Amino acid sequence: MMSEHINTAGNHYDIIIVGGRPAGATLAARLGQAGLRVLLLERAVMPSLPAASSPIIYPATMQLLDEIGADEADYAHNTPRIRRLVSEVREDFRVTFDLPALFGRDYLYAIDRARFDAALWRTAARQPTVTTHDGFSVTDVLRDGKRIVGITGRANGRDTQFTANGVVGADGRFSLVARKAGAASYDEQSDMPTSIYYAYWKQVQPYASGAPIVHSYATGRGYGFGLMDSADGTTCVVIEGRANALELGAAKAPELYLQLLQQHPRVWRRLVGAKQVTDVRGMRNIGNMYRTAGGPGWALVGDALHQKDPIDGQGIYDAVVTAKLLAQALVAWRNGSITWEQALHQYTAAVRAETAPMYAVTMDRVKRELYTEHPAWAYRSWLRWLVTDPEYGRRMVWLLSRGLPAEGWLPRAVFFKALARGAVRDVARRLARMPEPYALPPLAV
Repeated sequence: MMSEHINTAGNHYDIIIVGGRPAGATLAARLGQAGLRVLLLERAVMPSLPAASSPIIYPATMQLLDEIGADEADYAHNTPRIRRLVSEVREDFRVTFDLPALFGRDYLYAIDRARFDAALWRTAARQPTVTTHDGFSVTDVLRDGKRIVGITGRANGRDTQFTANGVVGADGRFSLVARKAGAASYDEQSDMPTSIYYAYWKQVQPYASGAPIVHSYATGRGYGFGLMDSADGTTCVVIEGRANALELGAAKAPELYLQLLQQHPRVWRRLVGAKQVTDVRGMRNIGNMYRTAGGPGWALVGDALHQKDPIDGQGIYDAVVTAKLLAQALVAWRNGSITWEQALHQYTAAVRAETAPMYAVTMDRVKRELYTEHPAWAYRSWLRWLVTDPEYGRRMVWLLSRGLPAEGWLPRAVFFKALARGAVRDVARRLARMPEPYALPPLAV
């Protein structure tokens, strides 16, 4: 049943937010805390799943949610705390990473997005000055000259319009607000598109010790797998790779998804006897770019503003941190300390400073891990030396957890010392006739 928290005092607001997922809901909560009168609109009826998104949230994201009073026991209800990441690379090696204690937590979640999004929606709705309306489809924007001053939309078979001092598009990659406002894109990375398919499973075989983990498997063929223990005893099973490596051809997405899982015993062994409990969802030819942050009477946030490949699991963090940055700018504007144009300038600069370094790292990872064909000898030598090096592993996990600045996260000295340590370790191990400590265990026959 459609849920509403409707303010009947009039159809004019300080801010209208189009899109009630993490970016829109957390922005509404922050603006509501500052006393702004906000209308939060969402096309879907909550709770519902988004089209496609990484379910991972790191401690840095949870700290931002703490700031708005989001209840971890609510958004992560019955979801296991994951403290370990295990990465398998072909049949060549595997390495384990433990989560550091950062921002007051030493764990991450692979959350149920429907539950998570609904919890954030309720957090926004608890603010007395925030009006929420789901099941509402925005169809156009209203203008006064060049300035956007509101929206038109439809709910329950009725056309409605609302006006505001500002309209924010939090409506995702295919943002209607961005399109209607004519937002330009820039810093596009269109030469390395990827595709992703995923579904949730139950009764998946546990990995090794049985503790909740994120288990990844790299095929070396331009795609890889991720298995993430999630809510209510489910496991999110993901395939991501180069778009041309995951072309559907004559197959449909569910067929390709199952075919690829079955072709890789290291993955499929965990799914034998398991049951797929959701449809296969996903996205093809994922883009990487920024859009203009705003213009007269409008602004963008979350995926409507900045999109990058999900390989690093940073999408939800980007959504909630850009919401915080926009809230800071809008509150200063509403208090009269800066103009709308100055608020947009402040917001644009802050977003670039926060997201551009990780954007560069993500694009480098896509190129290196999905778009570079390494020879077999590289996996058995320098790639193994690098990835299994403790200092490299520490830096990688701290990077993903936002405990290490993305810019310069892997200095050249660290890179070459890791290779040297690995080569020396191999020589010493062979002289002592010791087994390879990072070898994958044999598959059961």
